[in-house]
Amino acid sequence: MTPYISLSLIFVAAGVVLLATVAYLARLVRRHRRSLARLLELAKTSLDPLQLPAAAWPALADGGIIRLDFSGFWFGQPVQASFGAAQNGSTPFAFKVVAIDDVNLEFRLYARSNHGETRLFAENLAGVFRLLLETTVHSKMEALSAALTEQARLALYLQHDLRNLAQWVEWLAADLASAQDDDALLAVAQRLRTGAPHAAARARRILDATCKTRTPPVPQAVALADALRESAEHAGIAVNIDPDSHKQDTFVFLRRDLLDRTLDNLFTNVAPLLRMHTDLSIRIAIEHDADKVVARIRIPRLPEVAHPEKLFEPFSSGRPGGLGLGLYQAHKSLLEAGGDLSAEICEQHICFTLSLPGTQTGAVNTSKSIL
Repeated sequence: MTPYISLSLIFVAAGVVLLATVAYLARLVRRHRRSLARLLELAKTSLDPLQLPAAAWPALADGGIIRLDFSGFWFGQPVQASFGAAQNGSTPFAFKVVAIDDVNLEFRLYARSNHGETRLFAENLAGVFRLLLETTVHSKMEALSAALTEQARLALYLQHDLRNLAQWVEWLAADLASAQDDDALLAVAQRLRTGAPHAAARARRILDATCKTRTPPVPQAVALADALRESAEHAGIAVNIDPDSHKQDTFVFLRRDLLDRTLDNLFTNVAPLLRMHTDLSIRIAIEHDADKVVARIRIPRLPEVAHPEKLFEPFSSGRPGGLGLGLYQAHKSLLEAGGDLSAEICEQHICFTLSLPGTQTGAVNTSKSIL
C-alpha cells in the first residue's frame, strides 16, 4: 500500500506545483499585458522625447524593470536622468538613439532577474519602450525638418522681397541725386508720394512675415489693373494697359501679398533696362476665361536671356548681379495663390501669361490681346 500512497502524493504534489506555476505565469502575463498597454497609451500623447522616460517609468517598473538610466546629448546639451533603485548587477538592456549630429542618447534598463521568464518579459517591454522612444524622436525630427524647411522658404522669399524694396530706395535716391532743378525735384517728390504707400505696404508685410505670431493673409478681391500699375510704379517704371481691359473693371480673388510678390519680381527684373531705355515699354492685355482672368504681359527681352527654357529655374539669373530668384519666386507665388505663370519668347520680347482666379463685375467681354 505504501508505494501506491507515495505515488498518489507525488501526483498531487506535481499537480499543485503545476497549478502554482500556471498561476504564477498567468500573473506575469497579466502584469506584462497591463504594462504593455500603458506604454502603448503613451504613443497617443504628444510627449517630448525627453519627457517619455519619466512617463514610461511606472509601466516599466510594473513590468519587471527595476532601474532606467539615460545620458547623452540633446541638440548639443548634456542630459542625464535615472529612475528606480540601484542596479542589482544584472546585465542591462542597452541601446542608443541617434538623430542628426546633435542628438545622441544612450539608455540602460535593468531587469529584476538575469534569467527566466521575468527577464524575458522585461526584455520584451524594454524593446517596446525603445520602439516608442525612437518613434517619438523620429516624429520630433520630422516636425523640426518641416519647420526648418518652411523657415528656409520664408527666408528665401524675404531675401528677394527685401532686395526689391532696397532697389526701390536706391532708384529713388539716384533720382533725387540727379535732379538738377526744382521741377525735377518736384517730379521725384510726386513719384515718392505715389509710390510710398505701396512701399509701406510691402514693408509691413515683410515685418509681419518675420514675426513669430502673425495672422496668415487671406484671399481678397483685388482690382487687377490697379495692382499691375502699383507694382510697376514700385519698380520705377510705367506700363501700358490695353484700354479695352480697363473697361471690364476686372477683379481677381487671391492673396494680395502673393500677387504683389509675383508682379514685383516680374517688373524689377526688367526695370534697369527700361530705366536706361525710355523708348521701351511693357504692354499688358487682360482677358476673361470662364472663372479665370488671364493677364498677358509683354516685356522687353533682356539680352542676357539666352535660354528661355530656364526662365523659372532658381539661381539661373538672366542679368549680371541678379540672384536668379525673381522669376522662380514669381512662379511659385502665383501657384500658391491658386494661379499659374508661363512664358514664351516672342521676337525681342518675353510674353508672360498670368492665369488668375477671378471674379468680375460689369460687362463680360473678352478683349482682344494686343500681343
